[in-house]
Amino acid sequence: MRRTMLTISLVLTFLGCISTASVEELRGREWMLTWVEGFAAMPAGVQTPTIRFGTDGRLSGNTGCNSAGAAYRAEGDRLTIDALISTKRACVAAEGNALESAYVRAVEATKRFRITSGELELLSESGSVLARFR
Repeated sequence: MRRTMLTISLVLTFLGCISTASVEELRGREWMLTWVEGFAAMPAGVQTPTIRFGTDGRLSGNTGCNSAGAAYRAEGDRLTIDALISTKRACVAAEGNALESAYVRAVEATKRFRITSGELELLSESGSVLARFR
């Protein structure tokens, strides 16, 4: 009985460390979009969208055409992002407008995240990848 309790305690401690490290790893750096659902590759001649998660529960970034920000909540692998508020400039290239729309959809649909080998993946509730950042 005592051995079982010790094992359970160690496992829970280990899992808690993984979750905390992931949330801390999410914050304080600029992530550059490398892939988003709906695009086989990043379009040429379009500014690369970015995202930065602050320690204050706010995120900021660039959608490729506009500056954007929102509130977010992260705990364990859960990530909830409120609706993005952004400037309203149109992109010069049509591909930029389409990329911006896909980026906003992916960010606002995010329910989970994972960081592996320096790559951030925004995930749906079911775990499918919505966007990747490096």
